Amino acid sequence: MTPPQPPEHPPSPVDILRDKRAMLDTGTGPIAFVVVYAIWGLQTAAVVAIALGVVMAIERVARRKTAVNVLGGLFVTVISAVIAWRTGKAETYFVPRALIQAGYAIVFAGSAVIRRPLTGFLVAALFRAEPSWVRLPAVRRAMTELTLAWAALFGFRAAVYGVLIATGRVGWLAAASVAMGWPAFGLWMFLSYRFVPMRLAQLGAPDPRHPEPPDPAP
Repeated sequence: MTPPQPPEHPPSPVDILRDKRAMLDTGTGPIAFVVVYAIWGLQTAAVVAIALGVVMAIERVARRKTAVNVLGGLFVTVISAVIAWRTGKAETYFVPRALIQAGYAIVFAGSAVIRRPLTGFLVAALFRAEPSWVRLPAVRRAMTELTLAWAALFGFRAAVYGVLIATGRVGWLAAASVAMGWPAFGLWMFLSYRFVPMRLAQLGAPDPRHPEPPDPAP
């Protein structure tokens, strides 16, 4: 039997992605909106997307399960449905998602530019590292690279949304929303989980759980 991880270890990507309902929670709204829109029209699609989000949130809370994914998705769904309803264009349902991703890309890239890579603070918090750890030059370099990788993912999402919204590809927008959502996030989390210890070792940076660098091999 594999021994349990010490409490100071952060959750692995497997732990974070263990919730099998995550993709369902985040992807149901856009898919339901597009399907109902194709059959019954825009206003019905907006109402169904909101109603479905509310039902899913209530169900999760009633089962005493984490509702973070559902509540976040519900908020975006409501705003998206209202925008689509007011504009009369189904593709505008995805405008908030495009703006959110663009915002993430700017924040992450900006933190790297000003030499305060956001992922460094996130990793330090997860591992309960000493405050000085993230300021080490080698750590800053590795975390800058990681932060830019995440900024690239967010920027790619925003660009795809932008092109598909501009061309009115509603069906493709729903597919992209699912594919670029939880699956892409999970892949980036897994790659980050592998990249961080490898890159820190290459640069001679200390383990974030143990700020002192290891003794060199004889």
